[in-house]
Amino acid sequence: MSEPTDQGDEFAALLHEAEALLERRRYAQARNVVARGLARQPDHLQLQYLGAFIEYAQGRLDSAQQGVQAILARAPTHFGARTLAAHVHVARREFREAEAVLIDLLREYPEAAGLYADYAEVMLSTLNIDKAVALAREGLRHQPDHPACLQAIAVAELIEGRTGAEAENLARLLRLHPERLGTLTTLVIALDDRGDSRGALRLARELLRSQPDNPALVELVRALNRQTHWSMLPLYPMQRWGWGGAIAVTIAGMAGLRLLDGRVPPDVYATISVVWLLYVIYSWVWPPLSRRFI
Repeated sequence: MSEPTDQGDEFAALLHEAEALLERRRYAQARNVVARGLARQPDHLQLQYLGAFIEYAQGRLDSAQQGVQAILARAPTHFGARTLAAHVHVARREFREAEAVLIDLLREYPEAAGLYADYAEVMLSTLNIDKAVALAREGLRHQPDHPACLQAIAVAELIEGRTGAEAENLARLLRLHPERLGTLTTLVIALDDRGDSRGALRLARELLRSQPDNPALVELVRALNRQTHWSMLPLYPMQRWGWGGAIAVTIAGMAGLRLLDGRVPPDVYATISVVWLLYVIYSWVWPPLSRRFI
């Protein structure tokens, strides 16, 4: 988590204590330790970095970004701050900025497996699955057991419909690195936005298995279960494109009825009109009811 600094070992024990607390995800206690150190030496770079990391791990992205910027203003080559900047960009869905930071870092550290893993994470977030797998495999070439590279491959295989050992690896890695949950949840939403609701559901289920008491994940899985239910298939255009899809379907239906008027027998036209009307009613009535019954 931390990188060597040239500021001596004055606070070595304090840094060790803070990092040990972070590894156990005791963020409140770690923050107190860091604050105690910064009160004595406010310009200590590594303490500032740990403080920014705590903000990131707890989802306070604005504060984390400010902390990173303060470090890089004084030490532009600080490795930890630069990698953390990339993570913050990903969490804020600023993928181009994250990619630029990681490309610069890889030019300087071409054998750092963690950087390939971070870059693979960006590619996953932008749904560039093949490139994500290639980057992760390159990282594993340098460090065969790197957990984040293994996670990237596991996520990619889950998206593609493969389960089993990949799901187990993902659950284990999330237990060890829960701060990655936010990025993976963003990936679920990106998959759903792309129209791959089943892929989103597979990944969301595995996230829920890793944190079964997380209410946000419970609701996310419930929503995706409803969305992928067979009874929702006729409403795919509305689910995929929202109001735009609903407007397009309405216009197409009205145009179709007008085109058929006078060209088919009256009884056939009446049947088609009733079916169309029932479909419109179904599209309005069933989605809210599905929240109760599915």
